[in-house]
Amino acid sequence: MNKITLFVQFEGSSNIELIELSDTATSADLIRSAIACGMPEDTRGEALIFLEDKEDALDAGLPLMAQGVKNKDRVTLHRCKRVEASVAFNARLEARKFNPAATVGRVKRWFVKEIGMTPVDASEHVLQITGTSHRPDEDVPVGTLVANGTCSVAFTLAPRKRVEG
Repeated sequence: MNKITLFVQFEGSSNIELIELSDTATSADLIRSAIACGMPEDTRGEALIFLEDKEDALDAGLPLMAQGVKNKDRVTLHRCKRVEASVAFNARLEARKFNPAATVGRVKRWFVKEIGMTPVDASEHVLQITGTSHRPDEDVPVGTLVANGTCSVAFTLAPRKRVEG
């Protein structure tokens, strides 16, 4: 029997868990392993599995590899089918729903395109969680930024800190 290793994240946790499964593993197998790694047990019945590049959750009844999951893929387990990401900049506020595995970088690219910001200006800004000083890295799945069954996260497009001599 062959094995696959997955980088797994789940709602409300910034940790990345390395989980090894058989190549015939199903969603249920992955969820059991995630609970053993710290995913809250009360999410077991509602947890869905997402890949960043697929809009919909994986089918719970099919083997993971039969649905395109590959060795060393990154997956996100979440109760929400979609996470609404709102972004504010100056007087502009836009919102869109993403799958929980969509990254902060993907949200930023969408917003920058939505408001018509130039690539140079966009490179000088980062997404910051509204009301905090937390600026998650661009590769962080938005689903890991929400917890307790909430399905939304609010960002502000903020200037990147500059150091001037």
